[in-house]
Amino acid sequence: MQLCRLCRSDRLRPVIDLGPMPIAHRMLRQRDESEERFPFAVKVCDACGLPQIAEPIDPDILYRDFNFNFSSWKVEPHEPDELDTIHSFVKPRSVFEIGCNDGRFLEELRKRGAEALVGVEPNSVSSEIARKRGLEVHCDMVSPAICQDAVARHGKFDLVVSRQVLEHIGDFENFFDCIDRTLSDDGYLFIAVPDFAPGRAAGDISVLWEEHVNYFTEETLLALLARKGFEAVAVKKYNFSGGSLAVTARRSKLNPPAFDGGASAAAAEKFGELARDYGRRLVPALSRLKAKGTDIVMYGAGCRACTYTNSLELGSLVDFAIDDQKERQGLFMPGSRIAIRSPDELKKSSAPLVCLLAVNNENEAVVTAKLKNMLDRPHAIFSIFAPADIWRELDRLETL
Repeated sequence: MQLCRLCRSDRLRPVIDLGPMPIAHRMLRQRDESEERFPFAVKVCDACGLPQIAEPIDPDILYRDFNFNFSSWKVEPHEPDELDTIHSFVKPRSVFEIGCNDGRFLEELRKRGAEALVGVEPNSVSSEIARKRGLEVHCDMVSPAICQDAVARHGKFDLVVSRQVLEHIGDFENFFDCIDRTLSDDGYLFIAVPDFAPGRAAGDISVLWEEHVNYFTEETLLALLARKGFEAVAVKKYNFSGGSLAVTARRSKLNPPAFDGGASAAAAEKFGELARDYGRRLVPALSRLKAKGTDIVMYGAGCRACTYTNSLELGSLVDFAIDDQKERQGLFMPGSRIAIRSPDELKKSSAPLVCLLAVNNENEAVVTAKLKNMLDRPHAIFSIFAPADIWRELDRLETL
């Protein structure tokens, strides 16, 4: 029997089933290359309200050949505010970070006075970059043994950080056991996760990703922290990658409050309905434009774009995708097998163009300005990711 990861209830009900899906970060080198597909169904717990992937992919399969680093190109404009928030409560001398990536956040904490810094990062490429920054990094998944070693060397830590990690975790018990082992009694915990609320409200299917096995809102994250003995002292939300939620917390001696997840569960179920309705309107609109000779291009070939194209079955409607990352150009998106090309490809046709803007909201203005400056052909640009108003954008698309 499947149990909820957060509250261990068996009261799980369906939200949406995307069917067999490819792994979004595995770009194809050839259009006819074979690829694995895995079940992708999201359920929600009636008791606590946490949406979660029903059958997560085995991490040994999911992260096999995971040999690239994200932070080297992804700008995080909210990072200074995260650091300021932490320092408004604690000036940490020692920091332990679970999922430190390339060590950039630890390095910023070092600049602000931290002396003992230890990171854990299973990605070998990212952990090597962090080590080159002069940081002590364990290239592995976090474990009690690693925590014991870190505490033996440095004592318990003033601050434990985990940014954009908890959504990937299938075993909350091990995760919080490691926090308990490393965090001092009067220390602070800083956790940041994607905020499911903006995408949930919009019915934005692109917020689902097979690597994210949990989909947190403020309510569900605070409920989890309370169950694990923590109380929030600050909650921040940022317009980053579709929405980011950051909580600074400390240990609590209070019993966890009762939490009714009924409203969150109902909102998750509504998300599934909205996502299906969006697809039922989008596909006919694009098909009609395609029949009129309009070129349909997607700007962005990241994981959100992969979920969007595959779940809505847009492979035959999108002519190609544009991506500014040269490493992706010349490859094909998994599942849909849409070719990924450079922005210069847009100059090779004079046909009317519809561009589906598959970039995060914080980057849309820059990309839109770039497109308007380079295009000398009839064109229309549409946002497809929340927190942009994707329904208003769909209304505009249907008028063409």
